[in-house]
Amino acid sequence: MSDNLGRFVWHDLMTTDAQKSLEFYQQLFPEWTVEDLGIGAAGTYHLIRANGFQCGGIVAIPEDAGIPSHWIGYVAVKDCDAAVERVKEAAGAVVMPAHTAPGIGRFAVVADPVGAIVKPFEVEREIHLPTRPKSGQFAYDECLSNNVPATQRFYQSVFGWSVIETPMDGLGTYTSFRVDEKDTAGCQAMPPEADGNPVWLSYLYAEDIDDRVAKAESLGAQLFVEPQNVPGVGRFAVLADSSNALFALFRRGV
Repeated sequence: MSDNLGRFVWHDLMTTDAQKSLEFYQQLFPEWTVEDLGIGAAGTYHLIRANGFQCGGIVAIPEDAGIPSHWIGYVAVKDCDAAVERVKEAAGAVVMPAHTAPGIGRFAVVADPVGAIVKPFEVEREIHLPTRPKSGQFAYDECLSNNVPATQRFYQSVFGWSVIETPMDGLGTYTSFRVDEKDTAGCQAMPPEADGNPVWLSYLYAEDIDDRVAKAESLGAQLFVEPQNVPGVGRFAVLADSSNALFALFRRGV
């Protein structure tokens, strides 16, 4: 567990149409297997395994709740309650108070000062992460922010991340968040013309980016950023799935 502190260790898709989302992702990622787990009054938790690793789940939310479908990441912390207090001190907001799931851990839903949401997660059972992601596994998380300095300060305070800034030709400066000198997440400024809210964007790994994008569109996805290369990093694309949850695809090396 200590090796994972400060890292994204789990991802949930909160969706207004669980069946539609399941059909979309299981066709897009045949590497996925999904196990249905009863969670009492909350219904069913669809546990995702990708290439042998448990990595997340799909959860239904009521259509009339006023909450759009979205992916949300869990960041491993030593003490969830202490992390929530740091959120408050750093001008963040507590969306859902800390809650214990027996046998799983303790987590809360919090928003940073610009409104992007994330879950601090005090893990009860060890979570194994792949050394190098394979197709269908989560590869990276990136905050799209309308106030990068505020975002940097917040996550430095809450998760203890260090900040590395790298100039990107024609694209401004990219922020890498690090734990123990290793990249754990990133942040970049939203384009001035963007009309969406700040958000954490989860990247799923795929060796065949272009084929997956074509498949996703055939399944009802909307393409926001066409497949393109970042020299020295990899190839990526950004989409919204069939239930309008934003996600990205990534392949290392170009």
